[in-house]
Amino acid sequence: MAKLLYKLGRWSYLHKWRVIVAWLIILVASAGAAVSLMRPFTSEFAISGTPAIEALDTLDSNFPGEGDVATAPGVNLVFAAPEGEQLTNDAYMAAIDETVAYIEDNLADIRGTDRFGNPVVVSDELQRMLVEQMTELGLPEEAAQKDAYNVRMLSDDARIGYTTFEFGAESNFVVTDEERQVVHDAMEIGRAAGLEVEAGGAGFGDPIEVNTTSELIGIGIAFLVLLVTFGSLAASTMPIITAVVGVGIGAMAVLTTTHWVDLNDVTPVLAVMIGLAVGIDYALFILSRFRQERASLPGPEAAGMAVGTAGSSVVFAGTTVFVALVALVLAGIEFLSWMGIAAAFTVFVSVLVALTMLPALLGVWSDKAFAGKIPGVAGHPGPGDRPAKDLDKRSMGRSWVNFVRRFPAVVMAVVVLGLGAMSYPVLGLEMALPADTNSNKDTTQRKAADLLAEGFGPGVNAPLLIVVDAHGVNPDAEILQPYMAAIPEEQAGGRAEQAALASFLYTVGQANSVNGVVHAQIISVNDDFTAAQILATPDGAPDDPYTLDIAHGLRENNLQVEDATGVTIGLTGLTAVQMDITEELAEAMPLYLGIVVGLAIILLMVVFRSIMVPLVAGLGFLLSVGAAFGFTVLVWQDGLFGLVNTPGPILSFLPIFMIGVTFGLAMDYQVFLVTRMREHYLKLRGQDGGQDGAESDAELRAVEEATVEGFRQGARVVTAAAIIMIAVFIAFINQPLPFIQIFGFALGVAVFFDAFFIRMGLVPATMFLLGRSTWWMPKWLDRILPEVDVEGTELEEQFEDHQDHQNHQELQPA
Repeated sequence: MAKLLYKLGRWSYLHKWRVIVAWLIILVASAGAAVSLMRPFTSEFAISGTPAIEALDTLDSNFPGEGDVATAPGVNLVFAAPEGEQLTNDAYMAAIDETVAYIEDNLADIRGTDRFGNPVVVSDELQRMLVEQMTELGLPEEAAQKDAYNVRMLSDDARIGYTTFEFGAESNFVVTDEERQVVHDAMEIGRAAGLEVEAGGAGFGDPIEVNTTSELIGIGIAFLVLLVTFGSLAASTMPIITAVVGVGIGAMAVLTTTHWVDLNDVTPVLAVMIGLAVGIDYALFILSRFRQERASLPGPEAAGMAVGTAGSSVVFAGTTVFVALVALVLAGIEFLSWMGIAAAFTVFVSVLVALTMLPALLGVWSDKAFAGKIPGVAGHPGPGDRPAKDLDKRSMGRSWVNFVRRFPAVVMAVVVLGLGAMSYPVLGLEMALPADTNSNKDTTQRKAADLLAEGFGPGVNAPLLIVVDAHGVNPDAEILQPYMAAIPEEQAGGRAEQAALASFLYTVGQANSVNGVVHAQIISVNDDFTAAQILATPDGAPDDPYTLDIAHGLRENNLQVEDATGVTIGLTGLTAVQMDITEELAEAMPLYLGIVVGLAIILLMVVFRSIMVPLVAGLGFLLSVGAAFGFTVLVWQDGLFGLVNTPGPILSFLPIFMIGVTFGLAMDYQVFLVTRMREHYLKLRGQDGGQDGAESDAELRAVEEATVEGFRQGARVVTAAAIIMIAVFIAFINQPLPFIQIFGFALGVAVFFDAFFIRMGLVPATMFLLGRSTWWMPKWLDRILPEVDVEGTELEEQFEDHQDHQNHQELQPA
């Protein structure tokens, strides 16, 4: 592979304008396709095949036309009078009426208006009608009164009230800004009268907004790091250019894909975040090697050698990131799979651009590739012609690795115990999907949810919908006989209908017996009395772990009802759907973690021909991921030091996605750092004659010297790459949506722990402690594993032989 990449790098250098123009044409064509074909992103996190989704199918078949309750564009409009006052005040009543009227007059299409209007008036009418309907079905009046009270729209103290409606949009993710603006304008009418008016619900979520400042901040910091690394204005621009081109093509491809696939609105953000970080890093590695080779080789050959050696590592590292992201498909979760595929494609394009466009840019700059030198930086002479520090002899990398060499056990203990302790908060990890109840406290959605919880209890924000399909009800079921006796057969319309109604009432009674259910009640029965919808209000918020226990209790209860009556029962609704997704993600995480760690160990065995190096790399990866999770939980969930104003559960798909990304990036640094060490080890060992299997001071010395020299050569570039990647990720904390902020923070912390604690601390420390065992591998395993020359050793040897031959030819007499 190294030889092929050498030819590619050299060809790209010599045919620079063809390569650059080709990539620009691809970029423009991608943009054109995106503009022509792109469709809106969705805000759904649905997973097919979950119990809640299957219950939605049952609901749709028995109540056609009612839509998907999990994605219905519903709005909760909440009114609150000042403390000590009531909404029944004449001035407040008039303001509420005007607010509601404004929405009716200015929304072209509005649905779900059964509970829409002034809550003071609608609540009384709704409760009265409900009592009449339920008593007609044979429900005792006392039970009907409880049902009516549970769906009240005015709090007991009459200070808080709410009303609901649905936008005319097909689902919550296609609601327009204009429709939302109508609600915002209406809210100002009530606020002007002294009321607190807030709005929430699935149809009133904030649209995805991505601040371009995040990318600009990341690119700006990356440019400064590149300046310090190369000390050249010209060289510092090239990795930025290639990364922007690669990410641009990847992002346009993601937009184009929306024409055929419903993609979640987080997908392009993550693709850009990851693609930008790896794009700059990969170009940095190749450019750094080019500078080294350019000291002794002409431009085309130096470019070829840089792509053949560092480019080989880039291909391997990019492949690990690609595989880790694509492997998210194994979790069997659609939206997560597409996130992984989108990010993986962006990484793939970034690798191709780095391997071809970077040497082409070097060809354009030619001998001025490192022009615009910054005095006193990266080995350049400082002011007054004073020589700058010799980076080969005196550098922070060399000083650090020599410290590790003296105290390897101390460094290892500090890293393992420190990161292990940092991982402890993971035991308290809570996961949830975005909802009004965990939105930022400053948003109207969060304020609306808090007001509803204050006036009607936390369960009002977490309704659970029980769907009963009574087509298979057993009229002879013993448990149904008392209920059937209370329902006249003539009133029900027949024995089958009588049994169905009895099963509905029995299901309600059993649901009310589940611990944590505040109240369960029938809210709808279809026309032929074969199915019913039952609302179960839990005593907990949507992201409360107790609510999950209640949902499980209801499902266990439903199974018992099914066995006793012959009906089919499902639990669904937005809350249940999100809970199922969270559980599916949690269950998939251990399997995925095992796959990526196992993959890491196998790949690194192939590359480094060692047992211990891959094992240390894999265990180190687990430590860095655990510590990153732990710190993220402390800050974003537990609110450490008040760094975030709205601590809450961690986004459900962050852990599994973060495992994939961090794995890929961790392998990047492992490859770029340890290949340098192995390269030196093979040269030193070859000079000492090999001495396989012998306890040799010379071989032990080779291991230690190779570790020092390899670290010294790789540490500066890896440090720069890690700082760039951290900066790109952390810059996304500037985004307005909390879950994107958490992604940026968590990935930045993960890279920090992995690059500076694991790769630059634990890895060299274990090598010094292991000595000769560092590069040991059983001969039988060495024979069966394929050979992969990531270091480009064969290419270097061939090139040196060619150069020696040419020099010999020049020395021959004419």
